[in-house]
Amino acid sequence: MKINRIFYLIFAAMIIVTGCQSGDNTDNKKETKQETTDKKEYKRIVSLIPSNTEILYALGLGDKVVGVSTVDDYPKDVKDKKQFDAFKLDTEALLKAKPDLILAHESNKSTQEKDLKKLSHAGVKVVYIDDANSINEMYDTFKQVGKVTGKEKEADKLVSKVKKEIEDVIKDVPKDQQGKKVFMEISSQPDIYTSGSNTFYDDMLTSIKAKNLYHDQEGWIKMDKESILKRNPDVMITTSGQSEAEYQKLNNNRDGFDQVNAVKEKHVHALNADMISRPGPRLAKGLKELSEKVYD
Repeated sequence: MKINRIFYLIFAAMIIVTGCQSGDNTDNKKETKQETTDKKEYKRIVSLIPSNTEILYALGLGDKVVGVSTVDDYPKDVKDKKQFDAFKLDTEALLKAKPDLILAHESNKSTQEKDLKKLSHAGVKVVYIDDANSINEMYDTFKQVGKVTGKEKEADKLVSKVKKEIEDVIKDVPKDQQGKKVFMEISSQPDIYTSGSNTFYDDMLTSIKAKNLYHDQEGWIKMDKESILKRNPDVMITTSGQSEAEYQKLNNNRDGFDQVNAVKEKHVHALNADMISRPGPRLAKGLKELSEKVYD
């Protein structure tokens, strides 16, 4: 995974948190719900975030997708679609793609609303899909995408399918190992970032009966090494794009980390962030991989 995807994740999350603190948040939510009542059949869809793209494909709408974001990489044929920078929209290029529907993300409302309004005024339907900070909220986004695209029955089936897959993962969590303290490192350089409460990572850890080391703090947090040492995690997992060997070497070279339980017991792992950060149809597979690393 390229480093820019990591900062895409952090930046989008921070933008949403900032937006939620503004006075017009309620109106934004109302507008989103109003915009998803359209029953029109859309034939040329642009998706500005990977999770929305994966949902569209899972609903059988892959052939209707004509454009995606620059960080989209799944399914494979998205590489053949026109790509757009979701945080620096080229409205002229978007109009040339002739979309009749743009699925934006909640974060785009704070960063690209002016450009998206231009597209809306040009006759393009723009829908902001809600941000999902939990597994249950992810199911809501499935239904939201299904509603606007006329695929409500397919969305309900997708929710049921993914719920069953996730329930199966949770059933396999070993009862005698539950409660492990887990440090999620989503960025190592230039600064260390981790996930606190009200994040997807936190909810996933909770679902598999593990403890997020920074559950007592909210959002995406810039972290110092001394704090990690003091909290002494049982498991350390990076999603920054490093290999497991690289992450183990990094922690072996950090002052004092030879005394951290995770390092001493060799419970230092790497995961593909795309599998556990995207609130989409593949989440159960990502949750299974996370559980296997936590309870290795």
